[in-house]
Amino acid sequence: MNFLHTIKFRFTLWYLAILSVLLISLVCGIYLTLSNVLRNTLDQSLLNRAEQLSGYKGIISIVAGGTFEGGQGELISFYFYAEEQLRQISYNGSKAVVNTELIEGAFSGKSSFANVEMPDLGAFRVYISPFTPDNPEIRLDRFARQEAKPPRNPWSPGRPPEKPRHGKRPARDPGRNPSNDRRIVVHNAALVIARPAGYIDITLQRLLHILFVAVPLTLVLSGAGGLFLARRAFKPVADIANTASRIGESDLSHRIEVDTKDELGNLAAILNRMIARLESAFERQKEFTGDASHELRAPLSIIQAEATLALRKERHPREYRKALEVISSEADHMASLTNQLLELARADSGNEKYTFETLELADFINDICSDVAILCQEKGLVLQVDLPEQLWIRGDQKSLRRLMYNILHNAIRYTDQDGTIGVVLQKKHNKAVVSVSDTGIGISEEQLPFIFERFYRADKARSRSEGGSGLGLAICKHIVGSHGGRIDVESGLGRGSTFSIQFPISKPC
Repeated sequence: MNFLHTIKFRFTLWYLAILSVLLISLVCGIYLTLSNVLRNTLDQSLLNRAEQLSGYKGIISIVAGGTFEGGQGELISFYFYAEEQLRQISYNGSKAVVNTELIEGAFSGKSSFANVEMPDLGAFRVYISPFTPDNPEIRLDRFARQEAKPPRNPWSPGRPPEKPRHGKRPARDPGRNPSNDRRIVVHNAALVIARPAGYIDITLQRLLHILFVAVPLTLVLSGAGGLFLARRAFKPVADIANTASRIGESDLSHRIEVDTKDELGNLAAILNRMIARLESAFERQKEFTGDASHELRAPLSIIQAEATLALRKERHPREYRKALEVISSEADHMASLTNQLLELARADSGNEKYTFETLELADFINDICSDVAILCQEKGLVLQVDLPEQLWIRGDQKSLRRLMYNILHNAIRYTDQDGTIGVVLQKKHNKAVVSVSDTGIGISEEQLPFIFERFYRADKARSRSEGGSGLGLAICKHIVGSHGGRIDVESGLGRGSTFSIQFPISKPC
């Protein structure tokens, strides 16, 4: 078989397809989750930084004086209106390019986040929030000095302010002009904090590179592992197929050897039981064919022999008559055997039709016993009938009559003169039970399990001489089973036999 057409290949493909979807979903989930976590962490750090700066006293003056120390790569700016102009200060002379609408929104009390691109610095995440200075008076000369200084690299920390040595006052700043020492009042400002966001993209790119290598490698390893597992899992199926290919109609002795206790092991056990039933059925078929051939061969041989002897030479009419009587008897036996075989064949095929109606069992059996009583008188037997209850069943009269005649004829056939035949009807556990007993030769315990099999005769020589074919009890069992009943037998050699037939009780009409 082509590997591409095997269940193992399709199973592996489905396994890889499902695994691919799961891995892609997992990669997307990890990427989006990590991206959100990093961006939320950055936003939270900006919020925390803004809250921290709000707690500094005179923070605007400190930033304007150049003595503020910010974090590495951090940009901090303050925007406010002074002398009807929008002023801006930052601690290192660098500022984030922010949309004026966002600044105006901060003046009106609205906080917002934004992404900006800084020339030569890359992407930054910016937080703009309203800011109320704790000291509204700010000296304007500080902004003049800051604007005169060249902007510093925001990636390097600011230079700490000079501290006075030995208690002396610090030297006067040459850029300071007492004439510009004017103060303004700032009641409302906008705080802008910017931190680099490029590391988020770098982290996510590295994660994607790792995942682009890990996912295909995982799929390759998973495919190899899935194929290996599929081969191991479907090995019992291959064993079942190999065993089934060796099983033929002529040899059903092979069995599937699967030791696992999973579904395949259960399947193998079921198939083994099915093969055993088929083997038993074929054996019964062979026996049935052989027995049927033997039963038909015997009367045919007798007919042929009698006809040959009668035609060999001229004989007396009395001898011709005797030969014809033998031929007629054997023909009748063949006809009866053929009818029984046809009945069993219809039963096996399920084509036998029954006409079910409600019957009063006591009257029905009493009518049959009236006919059988004549046969009992001819053989010198006593027929005892006990039908005390009226019980109704659903059944087909024709088949039930054949059932009772077969049972009663067997009882008469195997009971010697002066014996007794008993027929009893009684109710047991909501069942109508008909018991037919005799005081005949009985059946040994070893033969009891086989008496309902086709062509089985406990005493083959005696049965053949009395016209038995070994099919009567098989037909009786089928009739009882078709009526939802059950037939049992109790017997012993020299103790007679008792056949018990149970029928479901029905309501009277």
